[in-house]
Amino acid sequence: MCVDGAADMGKSSARTHGQENERRIKANNREYNAQFRYANNYIKTSKYSIITFLPLNLLEQFQRLANFYFLCLLVLQLIPAISSLTPITTAIPLIGVLALTAVKDAYDDFQRHQNDSQVNHRRAKTLRNGKLVEEKWASVQVGDVIRLENDQFVAADILLLSSSEPNGLCYIETAELDGETNLKCRQCLLETAAMGQDDAQLGAFDGEIVCETPNNLLNKFDGTLSWREQHFSLDNDKILLRGCVLRNTSWCYGVVVFAGKDTKLMQNSGKTKFKRTSIDRLLNFLIIGIVLFLLSMCVFCTVACGVWEWLVGRYFQAYLPWDTLVPAEPASGAIVIALLVFFSYAIVMNTVVPISLYVSVEVIRFAQSFLINWDEKMYYEKSGTAAKARTTTLNEELGQIQYIFSDKTGTLTQNIMTFNKCSIAGVCYGDVIDENTGEIMEVTDRGKRRSKGTGGAALGATGPAGATVAVTATPGANGARTRLLETEHEQGRSTPGATPHSTEPLDFSDNPEYEPEFKFFDSKLLKAVKQGDRHVFDFFRLLALCHTVMPDQKNGRLEYQAQSPDESALVSAARNFGFVFRERSPNTITIEVMGKTEVYELLCILDFNNVRKRMSVILKKDGEIRLYTKGADNVIYDRLKRSNQEEVKSKTQEHLNKFAGEGLRTLALAWRPLEERGFAEWKRRHQAAALAIHDRDERLDAIYEEIETDLILLGVTAIEDKLQDGVPETIANLSMAGMKIWVLTGDKQETAINIGYSCQLLTDDMAEVFVIDGAAHDDVDRQLAKCRDSIRVVNTFLPHGSSEAKSSSVETANGGGSVSRPSPGRSANVKLNAPAVSVVTFSNEYVTAGGPYSADAHEHNADDSNGFAIVVNGHSLVHCLHPKLEEKFLDVVLQCRSVICCRVTPLQKAMVVELIKKSRKAVTLAIGDGANDVSMIKAAHIGVGISGQEGMQAVLASDYSIAQFRFLQRLLLVHGRWSYYRMCKFLRYFFYKNFAFTVCHFWFAMFCGFSAQTVFDEMFISVYNLFYTSLPVLALGVFEQDVSDATSLQFPKLYAPGHTSQLFNKTEFIKSTLHGCFTSLVLFLIPYGTYKDGLAPDGKILSDHMLLGSVVATILIIDNTTQIALDTTYWTVFNHVTIWGSLVSYFVLDYFYNYVIGGPYVGSLTVALTQATFWFTAVLTMMILMVPVVSWRLACSRRRPTLAERLRARTRWRRAAAAPAPRTPSARRARRSVRSGYAFAHQEGFGRLITSGKIMRRIPHADAALSALASLPGKFHPRSSTPPPSPPSPPSPRAPKQDLDSVDL
Repeated sequence: MCVDGAADMGKSSARTHGQENERRIKANNREYNAQFRYANNYIKTSKYSIITFLPLNLLEQFQRLANFYFLCLLVLQLIPAISSLTPITTAIPLIGVLALTAVKDAYDDFQRHQNDSQVNHRRAKTLRNGKLVEEKWASVQVGDVIRLENDQFVAADILLLSSSEPNGLCYIETAELDGETNLKCRQCLLETAAMGQDDAQLGAFDGEIVCETPNNLLNKFDGTLSWREQHFSLDNDKILLRGCVLRNTSWCYGVVVFAGKDTKLMQNSGKTKFKRTSIDRLLNFLIIGIVLFLLSMCVFCTVACGVWEWLVGRYFQAYLPWDTLVPAEPASGAIVIALLVFFSYAIVMNTVVPISLYVSVEVIRFAQSFLINWDEKMYYEKSGTAAKARTTTLNEELGQIQYIFSDKTGTLTQNIMTFNKCSIAGVCYGDVIDENTGEIMEVTDRGKRRSKGTGGAALGATGPAGATVAVTATPGANGARTRLLETEHEQGRSTPGATPHSTEPLDFSDNPEYEPEFKFFDSKLLKAVKQGDRHVFDFFRLLALCHTVMPDQKNGRLEYQAQSPDESALVSAARNFGFVFRERSPNTITIEVMGKTEVYELLCILDFNNVRKRMSVILKKDGEIRLYTKGADNVIYDRLKRSNQEEVKSKTQEHLNKFAGEGLRTLALAWRPLEERGFAEWKRRHQAAALAIHDRDERLDAIYEEIETDLILLGVTAIEDKLQDGVPETIANLSMAGMKIWVLTGDKQETAINIGYSCQLLTDDMAEVFVIDGAAHDDVDRQLAKCRDSIRVVNTFLPHGSSEAKSSSVETANGGGSVSRPSPGRSANVKLNAPAVSVVTFSNEYVTAGGPYSADAHEHNADDSNGFAIVVNGHSLVHCLHPKLEEKFLDVVLQCRSVICCRVTPLQKAMVVELIKKSRKAVTLAIGDGANDVSMIKAAHIGVGISGQEGMQAVLASDYSIAQFRFLQRLLLVHGRWSYYRMCKFLRYFFYKNFAFTVCHFWFAMFCGFSAQTVFDEMFISVYNLFYTSLPVLALGVFEQDVSDATSLQFPKLYAPGHTSQLFNKTEFIKSTLHGCFTSLVLFLIPYGTYKDGLAPDGKILSDHMLLGSVVATILIIDNTTQIALDTTYWTVFNHVTIWGSLVSYFVLDYFYNYVIGGPYVGSLTVALTQATFWFTAVLTMMILMVPVVSWRLACSRRRPTLAERLRARTRWRRAAAAPAPRTPSARRARRSVRSGYAFAHQEGFGRLITSGKIMRRIPHADAALSALASLPGKFHPRSSTPPPSPPSPPSPRAPKQDLDSVDL
């Protein structure tokens, strides 16, 4: 269950819900309930209506500083006395920006309206005057009694009244809430269950419900029902939440408790926040600086104008008369003119803050979003789902992610468990051995071979049914590997060479109860079963007998309802190997062993709990009493019989370490014979303890301890909690790119740790994995202090970042080859030099003695942590997030390479994200798949939803949606990095060209008496950013690439510049503006010096204003074209057309405007182009401008080349050679581990229910199969032996993952 702190947070949020302290509801009484004004079931996530759209949208848009600035500018331009430009120059771009943004906002809101309408128009059957009527969901109100049928969504949060199942049970799927597809059980009160589906009785139901106020706690509900002068306690097991789907239940009735925005689903949706990128925030700051720069230029021109008019201008009034509103007195007249000139220059030089910047940014982002949507490499064929950018404003932020917060269930994992390997009597089964080389192969789900060794070579072929095998081949260690195989053979491993192992899955079709989707590849185990091996038979008998699974017959096929996915996978494995669990009663268990029926008397179930970490059954057959037990290996080993088992224990421990090293979930199996007299005495004391009023649990545990001793070890199982394809590689690449990955999950601690090892967030090479699980504030404080001391000791003896670690070649330092694990020498150093630190795990792999670290190992060790990881429990996290411990918590976790928070609530997930955002000022990304991830997704800078079978709540709340976690690396390392790179390059060039254009007016002011006369034609000013320079820079922002997508994935370090905003920041902005100012100075002074007092060869005067303006404008366009050509790295047809086309369009449009329309500058450019003076001036100016730029870039690329420049150079040099293979970290490392691989998602109480018989629909001997579990909060999965419609590739023994406590937050 959830921690007290989380409950307190929920209570606090509940208190804030208006003035409501408790909720009172009368069923079927709308008049009574109406007085409380409870929310109806209408859902509204849209922002606008047709009437409010225009005013609200304009109000929002003018809250942007730039839009408001241009609105003020437009107003000034409407005043003739101060404006030297037509208002059209500002009005058209401003209206364009507002219209474009409004259309985008309208489209987004229209999508929200459609989603709302779809939900609100779903149909629900509601009781009205004792009769069922169909109504829209939106019409349902609190207190209504509604009927649900199988496979229907629950319309609101309802109190279950009756159902079609025995004892008032019903089954629901909560994928929309928590991303889990396994079934969960709910049970109504037996008193209300008696009403069945009698509409008259249900319509007359007048119970009064008093319950808690709306809150966001998915697994908590407190209330009472008063009916027929009786009071009944209500809890979460009697509530069906909106968003759930009714499964395996024909019908049920319930009374609405919370509706609409008060439902727990909507309460967990969080508040939608307006998200802006860091570049947006920087631009807002820079715009303020640019405006101040503009004002300073205007002030300078104002003062200079006043001085000029007072000293010079008053004497030239005959030629330059003052306006009528200017006083005739020289001093006051000069002041008035200067003040008017201030506003005139503000208008003339307003293009230094061009509104076209915002238009271009929106267009680029919009186009980049389509590139994401159209990326076929992020299309998931199995579900037909493509990646989708649900927002168009955050693309470049994808290139600056520093922290990734991920859910586990459904995000990293597939919700599938498979029986992978096992060890029986000291012999390991499950490894597939290559018949030619004798090396271990690994079966994977992807269509390629994968080496288990980190340096393994990809060798190639695909197995049947989509399964593939990969050969372990570690260069330089063949002899060591051979010795290892020989040693393991001697220790009992399946022989590599004795019997060749086929890469095809075994054929179980001779078993009539086999499951077609079950796959196992090691024929040794099947052969041992067929040969009747005693140990193997005992092993599978235990799997078929020691569990709480319920059997059922559906459509003539045997199905299982398993309370945990682990049990489902184990019972399924036993079934396929011929040990079929058939039926159970409160007193018997019936199994079928190789076609022969065996009936066991069930004497007792010693139930599982998180403290015992084991469960046992005591069975009797043919007068022999046996205890079978399974549990965590360390717990079972402590209870083994001391004699005659040392060899088996040793070999099994070796296999346990191997399985744990491969990230598999392990359980140890053992048994012992019992004497009847001794058992009878123990049973008497057990019954006394079970009936005890005080200390019942402690007494039962003590009784269990007595009998669970002197066990005989049978073996261990290894179950794979299947990760989504490519998860380890994705995490490895993202980590190498410098991103910190935190897993925030509701699962229990063992499960979360196990998955951490599977996906390589945790490794056996880490110096230490800390666990923070203190229940009290002082305990957590003490644990954090101990962790900090350990880190300090290790950092003292193993200083961070050696000099060698920083020197590596470009091919290896950034992921060019396969990933090397950190050298075992690292752990050894910790052990030798820092004995005070508890080093939990060590690698036991073979390495060349004295060999240096690989470049990849250096890279890994040079990370900004020293190989620590931390696991934090939810109840401890409450204290960690308290202001008193916040700093200490941050001090520890920020030094850890990996962080896993387990048993956390949705609210805690969001709080952790907010903590990092606030303390580190880091860019965060949250990724999840269920409604319990929505708060986290909305809290992060970027929210990513996993779309697929797990529900759509996370997707609807997200900014980007992808179908598989592995696509995240392409979204970030390719699209994110490209978007950031393109946007930065675009902004640098944009500010450069606009300063080069605008500041020309400032230099000209010194030669025109500061009269606000423009250098350029008004039409040129209006269309400079619209036609002449807009398309080339847009093409740059949409299509530019420094390296290819394959190279971006192969070298994750290319992502690093985004973390520190290297490509665009205040320094880069200042460089661009200074470059632009220098360009404007050269552009103006050289033509001015050339044409001042200039004469043509025929004696015509060249020194006129219009000719000068045309020359400067033409050279400016040539300079812009040359500059963007130098900036363009990746040339496409669009780049060529826009760059060279813009240059041509300048001349075409100038001639069209001046000759066809009759512009004032007609003939000026023609005259200039016919003179040699112009060409000389243009060449000279371009040389002065371009030579420094080219020289600087060449010098930087030679002296301090970036990684991208080095990769491009390497590509050019090796164009004829084959490209290196992309970096592919192995999915699972071949390593030994001394940690336990135990993880078991199970819950206490089911054994007691089974033996009581309360959950049985019909008891055999009425000889029928059992079918339903109930009465205790839990989760059940219907297991079918028929193949699913679209099984994964390869098909596997599937048990949709149901981490029992993952939603008991």
